[in-house]
This record gives sequence, structure tokens and C-alpha cells, in this order.
Amino acid sequence: MKKFMRYALLSAVLSLTVTSCTVYHPQSVDIPLINHAGDVRIDASLGTSVFVIPDAININATGSFGINDWLAAQLHLNYGGDNYYGQIAPGVYFPLGQNSVFEVYAGMGYGGAERDDVSAEYSERTTGSNNYSFSGHYMLPFAQGNIGWHDLTGAHFDIALGMKVGAFMPDFHYYEVNNGGNEIANTAQDYTTTNLLLEPQVMLRLGSQPLKFNVKFGVAWMNDLSESSNKFIYDIVTASAGLTFSF
Repeated sequence: MKKFMRYALLSAVLSLTVTSCTVYHPQSVDIPLINHAGDVRIDASLGTSVFVIPDAININATGSFGINDWLAAQLHLNYGGDNYYGQIAPGVYFPLGQNSVFEVYAGMGYGGAERDDVSAEYSERTTGSNNYSFSGHYMLPFAQGNIGWHDLTGAHFDIALGMKVGAFMPDFHYYEVNNGGNEIANTAQDYTTTNLLLEPQVMLRLGSQPLKFNVKFGVAWMNDLSESSNKFIYDIVTASAGLTFSF
């Protein structure tokens, strides 16, 4: 509880500063619930991510495919202008009954983020603050387990839970600049520490069998980033809504 309160306080403080740089957000990856060979899911959604206030909007796309009676594969991409992410993962699935499925995927993700604020107008309206620039990328090897129930009732209602466990491997660089666009000495900071990432997600789908409306909600936790850096942060919540096509 004390650690959570410390993180919440840090989040509130950093949200008021202009030199806090969001390097990651929970990903709106589809939980497909593949249940037979040839089963195909195409998911498209729009998501927003939150640190203390919403600070990123992303377009998301996921494709999942049942290769045979137990093997599946998944590809996910998202883009938000100053951030991007993609992952690919083979997996296995196990129907547990007529309407329930357990899935496990293991794969690799790659993403990045950047932001520049070097305008004179910015410095004039924030007396005592400097402009800044940050950029970088990360690798994310991961495993994810999903369990869910599909096509419940005549409304074809789906509900699923997922848990991603990964190693967030960043390489980010930050520095401050003056109004002339020149780097200010002794303001540079790098972040390259590997973090344990835990990312639970819940998904709801409703509609006809070939086309369903979906809502997803995910949370991220990293063991080092929020504790050791006063420049780099990550969004803790992502919510998205979209459509899922089944073939």
C-alpha cells in the first residue's frame, strides 16, 4: 500500500511537469479466443492511455489465426503519432468446453516513442522551465496467458481475461534545450534498465457471430521505471473500443 501511495503521489507531481516523458502504455492487443483450425480474428480499435490524465491516442490492429487444432499465431500493430508498437507471437489454444478457451502466446514486441518541444512560445509561457527532447525504443520479449468464454447467450457475448509477463528492455535519451535549440549542458539522461512488466487485461465483446463490438481495459506495472527516473514515466491504464471480425 505504501509503495502504491508513493507511486500515486509521484504520478500526480510528474503530471504537472513538462519534462516527464511517457515511454510505454498498456497495449490494446486482441484476446482472440481461437477455438478451431482455420479460425480467424481481425480486430481494429481506437485506444487512449492515461498516466494521470489522457496523454496518448492510438490506432490498433490485431490479426489472429488458428493454424491447426492446437497451434495459433498473432500479429499486432499500433500507432499514435509520437509512439508506435508491434508484436508477433505464436501460441497454443485449448478449448475447455463448448464455450470456453485457454490460450498461451509467447513472442517479441518492439516499440518506441519520441517528443520534441523546442518552441520559443513554450518557454515564454512556462517561466523557469526549459524545452526538452526525448526519443528511444524498446524490445519486449513476453508470454501471455488468456482465458475466456465466447458466444454466450443469443447475443454472442464474449468475456476474456489476459495476463502478459515480459521484460521491458529500453534505450531512451532525454535532454533539455534553450530557445535557440541548443542542448543545455548536464541535462542529458539515459534510461536503459530492463524492467519486469506485468500487464493484465480484460475484454468484452458483443454482437453477431461474424462482427462484434469490443471494449478492452488494460493496466501496466513495471518494477523499476517509476522508482528510479524523474524524467521517464509510463502510462498505467489503456482503454479501447472497436470491432472484431471473425471468419
